[in-house]
Amino acid sequence: MTWDVIGQERAVAALRRAVDDESRLAHAYLFAGPERVGRATAARRFAQALNCAGTSPDRRGFPASPDDPAEPGKARLQAEGANGVPCGACRACRLIGEDKHSDVEYVTVGGVCEESEHKDHAGSRDIRICQVRRLERVVSRTTVDARHRVVIVDPADAMTTEAANAFLKTLEEPPPATVFVLITAREERLPETVRSRCRRIEFSGVPRHEIEEALRERWGASPEQAAQLARLAQGRLGWAVAALDDERVLAERARAVDELEGLLEGGLSERFAAAAVLGARYLRDADSVHANLELWRSWWRDVLLAAAGQEALVAESERLDTLRSQASQYGVHGALRALAALADGGRHLEEHASPTLALEVMLLDLPAAPARAG
Repeated sequence: MTWDVIGQERAVAALRRAVDDESRLAHAYLFAGPERVGRATAARRFAQALNCAGTSPDRRGFPASPDDPAEPGKARLQAEGANGVPCGACRACRLIGEDKHSDVEYVTVGGVCEESEHKDHAGSRDIRICQVRRLERVVSRTTVDARHRVVIVDPADAMTTEAANAFLKTLEEPPPATVFVLITAREERLPETVRSRCRRIEFSGVPRHEIEEALRERWGASPEQAAQLARLAQGRLGWAVAALDDERVLAERARAVDELEGLLEGGLSERFAAAAVLGARYLRDADSVHANLELWRSWWRDVLLAAAGQEALVAESERLDTLRSQASQYGVHGALRALAALADGGRHLEEHASPTLALEVMLLDLPAAPARAG
């Protein structure tokens, strides 16, 4: 078995070193980087490697798998688990891979707590303090059958201020044999006090050629599909795989780009109406609105590239004629103005301003198409 995290060699190498030499092992890690580039997969592999029978100096305290007697199975697992690579075959690896290990804890939006009046938080956009209080009780107990309890918080930036403050107390006095992994695409939203107590592992966008190769060789994409999705993915291998599996992903992307084109051609009433629709959606599903804005940023980056004479680098090459037209209309200055407006709009949403108001300001700041003569 390998770590199975494509395009993140530096991050994986740092984690493997910590597995191989526990003197390097931190009690908390911050996996920082864009969405869908392998952070969650890396967290699961890290948990497997920390508890794999093959990476253990010895197997004392680890029950053998029914089909894996201690000898010669021990030697086989140790060989496969050498150099910080989980074997994938032992009991711990299998249970963690199936999200069933009792000593690997996931904390996420809508997760359970132990408060008598509410057992879950369906529809919640936050990780709440009651979830952190439950976590405190969990990590205070001894592990069942693991060398290391692993707690994965994803997305860590979804913790409320109260939850983050409570979590900080656990980071300041970490329980023994426990490793925390905080996953975030917006690390600036985490308090500095939390970030400073974590070892930061940076994840970056996956190079286009690696996405294209992986789609062809591992997911059976045709060369044409792989090339198209690798361009559109903007470094997000997970998005490319989802788009390969579900044609609705590309259809939704096309719809969002068409919507943006319509807004640029329309007047103020169309922009105010779009802000109202997106603002109402933000209250129900903030992630989908942020994804929409990220797609718009991608489009304006393409307009900027076309205006700067770098058409070979655009992602939306299928719409090159439209990009050329908009590059001619708005130029480099207009594209930069649009990118600044989108960045400001995203930041205002993160600051919990009125969603509709923040989006109205953002859409009004986007450049408008020049008035047509006649």
